[in-house]
Amino acid sequence: LMIWFSKVKPGRQTVCAVITRASLKWMQGMTDAIEIIQRDHVNLDRVLSVLETTVNGFAPDQSKPDLEQLFSAIYYIRVFPDRFHHPKEERYLFPALRARCPETAELIDRLDGQHAQCAGLIDALDTALKAFDSGYPAGLEELRGAVRAYVDFQRDHIGLEERELIPLARDHLEPADWGAINQAFGMGSDPMFGENMETGFRALFEKITR
Repeated sequence: LMIWFSKVKPGRQTVCAVITRASLKWMQGMTDAIEIIQRDHVNLDRVLSVLETTVNGFAPDQSKPDLEQLFSAIYYIRVFPDRFHHPKEERYLFPALRARCPETAELIDRLDGQHAQCAGLIDALDTALKAFDSGYPAGLEELRGAVRAYVDFQRDHIGLEERELIPLARDHLEPADWGAINQAFGMGSDPMFGENMETGFRALFEKITR
């Protein structure tokens, strides 16, 4: 048993809380869903930077570059968000916030729509890269355009979640909501894919961004 005392301000009543060792262990090990979302955003932005920098460094008069890093990056942005990031937002965070604060419905609908739009932009990017690979040096400007479209779209989406969604969630969700959300985000990988695939994505991320 542990007893914790805290005086918030001079002259105010002292607050006393009783915390069991089991409760303290749970608190210390509790997953923070917001930290995971923001970590995923930072990691995705690093992959976006690799896409931009790599494609902008190509020149029509140079020998054909090795495109393995770009193909790996496209695989990462296609599969990782849809397996490890978006489902948890859509199944747990979005519904909880919509229920607690109905005024967020328009924002959540917009974010849901952006999740759905990602696939088309990634398809266009994949098509442009394959065309560049097979027709080099033709297709460079098309590839740059596809990269620019996806990067701009994804950064707008990330910015919308950081500026609006996350502050609203912090303001309106209750501890019971966070308990379920944090548990879901702490579960790790999609059960269909398992821990080995999540570990594989971490390794792939390191390979892309090194």
